[in-house]
Amino acid sequence: MSVEPSNEDLAVHRSSGDFLADQGIADPDEFRVKSHLCHEIATIAEPRGLAAAALADLAGEPVDDVERMLRSRHDAYEVWRLIKVLTALGADVGITVFPDSGHDRGVVLSETVRKTKEQILRELAEMDEIDYQPEPRL
Repeated sequence: MSVEPSNEDLAVHRSSGDFLADQGIADPDEFRVKSHLCHEIATIAEPRGLAAAALADLAGEPVDDVERMLRSRHDAYEVWRLIKVLTALGADVGITVFPDSGHDRGVVLSETVRKTKEQILRELAEMDEIDYQPEPRL
């Protein structure tokens, strides 16, 4: 015997286009950035064999907090604190602002750059942002 679903069971919920917002996340942009930073913390620490205790010692953070960061449980942490853990790992973290995106409202982007420091410096020099002279190789 099958039971026919009621109209309430078949209700259609329209997406806002932002999955996290639809899930009730108060600030989806901040959530995405924190998730990305936590992912990078784990991605850098893991191949170095850094357990939570060693990373906590290196970053000057409580072990329990670092364990949560390594598991992307970032709700209690500010973005700046996650950045400080990344820099303790030797990562450079940059924030770029595009003042005129051409849109009515800008977007928050978070990405990892897999370039060498020399590649980044050359690109900045090409954009006339810095005066870069590569060090001579011996």
